[in-house]
Amino acid sequence: MKPAPSSTTVLCALLAVMWTARARAGTVELHDIRSVAVAGNQMGITSTRRVLVYLPDGYATTRRSYPVLYWIPGWETPASREYVGALDAAISSGSMCPAIVVSVDVREGIVLMDSSVFGRWESFMTDEVVPLVDSEYRTVPRANGRAIMGHSTGGYGAALLAARRPDIWGAAGLNDASMWAGCSLPREELPDSFDSYEEVSGYLRAWMQVAIAIAPEPAEPLRFRTPHANVAAEITDRDWQPYCLYGAAAMRLYGEALRAMATVEIIVAQDRSAITNSWSNRLMWTAMKRAGVRAHLTEMYGTHGGDRSNRFVFLARRIVAKLDRAYPDVRARTMSWGGIRQRLREGPP
Repeated sequence: MKPAPSSTTVLCALLAVMWTARARAGTVELHDIRSVAVAGNQMGITSTRRVLVYLPDGYATTRRSYPVLYWIPGWETPASREYVGALDAAISSGSMCPAIVVSVDVREGIVLMDSSVFGRWESFMTDEVVPLVDSEYRTVPRANGRAIMGHSTGGYGAALLAARRPDIWGAAGLNDASMWAGCSLPREELPDSFDSYEEVSGYLRAWMQVAIAIAPEPAEPLRFRTPHANVAAEITDRDWQPYCLYGAAAMRLYGEALRAMATVEIIVAQDRSAITNSWSNRLMWTAMKRAGVRAHLTEMYGTHGGDRSNRFVFLARRIVAKLDRAYPDVRARTMSWGGIRQRLREGPP
């Protein structure tokens, strides 16, 4: 015997039927934000940041409010339209309820932490991007109407922001996120000084951004206090513990906030022949489950960066189903007083 369909499934199917006769493509609007938070960084990073806002089919012809997904791309990846086609298809088919999706260009500060060297990226997201979107669009302007999602280092930033700011984010979605950040010390790979920052690998640059945000020390050659680590290269310094999101200390600190999340959706890459972040994501998922967090881990085919569109839609579909959809009546329209009296005389349809 088949289980009864959920209210979300019925609503999405109804929307799909009602929109069949119309064009099914959403639209994308561009915003270039002159960020006060990013300005003043020491790296010459431009403070003009591009934000892409996807509006689903039906946005312009209804009055409803929409939940919002904020998407943080991977390392050095700009905001793009990469996911638009997959979003259109999912919403048109009824497999995903409509949502606004905001893709944010944070490529030089992808770990989304405040830093005098690289810029205040957490402040950029929470104090500039979210207020802009809520003021310009018909959003559900509260935590249970917003989620933050990300890929790779963007996933680490998304997880950290969700944990630190439950007043803003009500759910999180992570695609093979770099959950090793803040946990392990690559001591054999670190350069001798910060002057070599541009020459090292992307992995080390991301790690150094985290280190400078957590333990800044301008007088040190690397501009941060090199942390202590045990034999397994696990960082033992207390000030780093809140940033190791699979550690026991972080779960104690952020457990209440994470338990308040509607869901934390985690995708790990299945291809074990390639380098992925699977191990650190599994550690975090295990820690979250022990802490009573509604966290779900899904293994999907491919490499670390493979099949991103399908993974994005998978995360989006599962998360939107758990968010507040506010006013979902797509038939809302303006009626004159004469029209209202006519409707009353005719009775219900």
